[in-house]
Amino acid sequence: MNKNNKKEGKMENHSNNLIGGLIIVAMLISIGSTALVLSEIESVPIITGRATSTPQGITNVTVGATTYITLPVAFIDFGSLYNNEINDTTDNSPAPFQLQNDGTVNVNVTIKGTNIFSGTGAANPSSYYQFACGAGEIACPTGSVVSFTNMPNSTSSTIAVAQLPYVDSGDQVEMDIKVTVPADESAGAKTSTVTFTATQGV
Repeated sequence: MNKNNKKEGKMENHSNNLIGGLIIVAMLISIGSTALVLSEIESVPIITGRATSTPQGITNVTVGATTYITLPVAFIDFGSLYNNEINDTTDNSPAPFQLQNDGTVNVNVTIKGTNIFSGTGAANPSSYYQFACGAGEIACPTGSVVSFTNMPNSTSSTIAVAQLPYVDSGDQVEMDIKVTVPADESAGAKTSTVTFTATQGV
């Protein structure tokens, strides 16, 4: 082999080594750059090109108006009384009726009762059998009957409580009863049925 051929062979080896080295360097740079770009992307929020949206829905409920009253205390027993004797429930002995609004609106409450006595002039309405609104959870609302008034008979009625609230913290009043035994009332047990009727207030 002549000198020229040897020289060309050496140059060819050097060229191949140089090209191989450059390829390795290029690959290392490429891998490093890719790793750097990926690490930067992880810390940057993805941009979608869309604005933030916060739609809102509406829920609607209609509560029906109900007029509903109850009597937590529905029985009054005056015990034994004698002719011309008077008693009432203002001293809680016995306890008065308790009237409660369990509906969803304010109510006006009327009252009426059957006769309790049969003595002379004792048929309702008379001073022998009377009612009055008394304070319970709240004072009697304006327009209520707060002084003893003759009990209406069973064919008529009178508004006893006006605008009784439905809110739980103030939906109850007392209904006091007063009886006076007629001078000529006969002996025996006497009973009257008292009816309360509620209608929606304004």
